[in-house]
Order: sequence, then C-alpha cells, then structure tokens
Amino acid sequence: MSEPVVVPDALDEASAAFWGRPKLDDVMAGAEPFRADESFEIADLTDEEWDAFMRVIHE
Repeated sequence: MSEPVVVPDALDEASAAFWGRPKLDDVMAGAEPFRADESFEIADLTDEEWDAFMRVIHE
C-alpha cells in the first residue's frame, strides 16, 4: 500500500487518471455497429420505458 500524500499535487499522473472520467474516444475505441444478426435488449423494461429509451437514442 502506498504512503499517504500530503499535497494533492504530489500524486502521480497514473494514480490521478484512475479517478478521472475516461475520454469518450477511449471508451468507444473498440465499439462497432450491430451486425444484422445482433439485437439489443434491456431486461425488465416496460414497453413505455423502452419506447422512451429508443426515442432518446434516435434523437
């Protein structure tokens, strides 16, 4: 376990990056569109919730 740091500036960049938000480009780097034989489901959604979700996705 590492020693506590007295001042936040003393944190190394790798440790600080762990707590930061990832860049969208990094998160989506391996993403690909669905193939024709694939589908997307979210379990336990009502039809109304699903319709609202699809509206937001297509906006």
